[in-house]
Amino acid sequence: MDNLLNIKSNWKHSTFEYLIKKVDSSQDMSRSAVFEREVKAARGVDNWKAIQATLSDLKKEEEAPIFTSFQAKYDDETAEILEEVKKDILTQLEGSLKVLQTQYMVQLLQANYLETLKREKVALKADEFVEETDVDLPEMSKIFTEMMLKDKDCSELKLIRKILVDWRNA
Repeated sequence: MDNLLNIKSNWKHSTFEYLIKKVDSSQDMSRSAVFEREVKAARGVDNWKAIQATLSDLKKEEEAPIFTSFQAKYDDETAEILEEVKKDILTQLEGSLKVLQTQYMVQLLQANYLETLKREKVALKADEFVEETDVDLPEMSKIFTEMMLKDKDCSELKLIRKILVDWRNA
């Protein structure tokens, strides 16, 4: 049985979705797929208060497309995980929340997923230190592809793009 999440959204939902799409290297970027990954990433979070605090730090992204409704289908496995996550959120935010509204829950899930993606990105960069002498043409190709998949808006890619354009036009 498919479950459907359908909420009225605001600029925070739009901004989080925009930021997640900039960092997430997954192939399926549909709202449903991203929502399922957000729920799965929320399993076992032990500090929802820290995630709640990040919501107030969020700055509106002017480039983020604004949408008025947020819809996502998810499967039964995700529904079970979501129920566990809701209980965890309510338990950990007991003093500040009496009822967990779906709109707010989605923001918390998005904030957590964005932070998870950022931590993974930093960990991957730290784990894969290479020496310039070790980088041959196949390794360059591998690193270039990894850059495009993991950080498509990084300044290094813009520099490489400029170098390629200059080379092609020379």
